Amino acid sequence: MPIRLIRPSVAEIRRVLARILIPAANAIGHVLAWSFFRQAHQTRALVNHYRRRGDPLPQNLRM
Repeated sequence: MPIRLIRPSVAEIRRVLARILIPAANAIGHVLAWSFFRQAHQTRALVNHYRRRGDPLPQNLRM
């Protein structure tokens, strides 16, 4: 089953591009893994928020 994630925010896209384009000690793989972790966490938080309130999930998060 594919993993469903929320769309990345503008701030998240900026953060990833800044880390990739600006030479730093961080490897690109680490930056992308951290970005994926953040999106997965935000998706879990959003789903739990809807479930706690008893509201139906948004269409793009339904499986």
